Amino acid sequence: MNQTVASGPANITVDEFVRRFQLFVNVPTFILGLVFNAFALWSLCFRFRRSNVSVIYMMNLIMADILLLFSLPFKIYAYQTPEWSLGPAFCMFLECLYYVNTYASILMTVLICLDRYISIKHPFLARSFRSPRKTAAACATVWIGVWSCSACIYFIKTAKPVCFFNHNPSFWKSPVVLILQSLFVLSALVMVFCSVQIVRALRRISGAKEGCRDNSKSVNIVLSNLSTFLVCFTPYHLAMLLYFLARNSLIPAKYLTTLRNALQICLCLANINCVLDAIYYYFVFKEFRKSHKHSPTDR
Repeated sequence: MNQTVASGPANITVDEFVRRFQLFVNVPTFILGLVFNAFALWSLCFRFRRSNVSVIYMMNLIMADILLLFSLPFKIYAYQTPEWSLGPAFCMFLECLYYVNTYASILMTVLICLDRYISIKHPFLARSFRSPRKTAAACATVWIGVWSCSACIYFIKTAKPVCFFNHNPSFWKSPVVLILQSLFVLSALVMVFCSVQIVRALRRISGAKEGCRDNSKSVNIVLSNLSTFLVCFTPYHLAMLLYFLARNSLIPAKYLTTLRNALQICLCLANINCVLDAIYYYFVFKEFRKSHKHSPTDR
């Protein structure tokens, strides 16, 4: 069963392999992600009870993961049933929730990496630049920005027979896809640059101070962040770009179905970000337990 991906009316089915793959990946992602993020949220609220820069960023990242996970069972339902029966308004809300929190997670991760970079490479600037109030304002700007952009995209689209299927054809002919691609590429470049600089600085500090082993944990946090970001989001944006090119006849039309299926598979891999973030939580909680006072490298 193949989904028709031409610009006209679309079939509401996908390949059987894609549907099974979505079940195989999304169900464990939902269960594990919900458990890990709920535990992380509980830990921050009841065990550490802090309101500094690191905790504010972490709380916002956890909330982005949880809100995305909330939409995931409905996405599973939409792809496993022949017709969507929960109403177009609720469908629109779920789609906004899903894609908003994908990009909220991307931008929160970038902000965290930037914050760590400034703390280590420019400690004097960090004293005046980093504060809970400014951090909360930065996070609020991200939320307002992604929700506003999502509203502009989804509230103007035509009605669809099935939720999470077939964006308005004008979506694939608009600059929206190119903007999303540019946002990801810029975010990836910032992540790579900041992460490399942070790791070099931490290793330099460790080499200059004999017996300094704590920096290895900070290095693990930075590398796990970067790895999670690239592994989860790069395939999705590459598949989106290729599908966009096919929809606009820059790639032969015979590859449309294949690229559509690849895009759905890569979306599943992007969802795993909610689980892999737990690696970050693990390292940060270990740092929290080590000291009641955050070092400049805490995130």
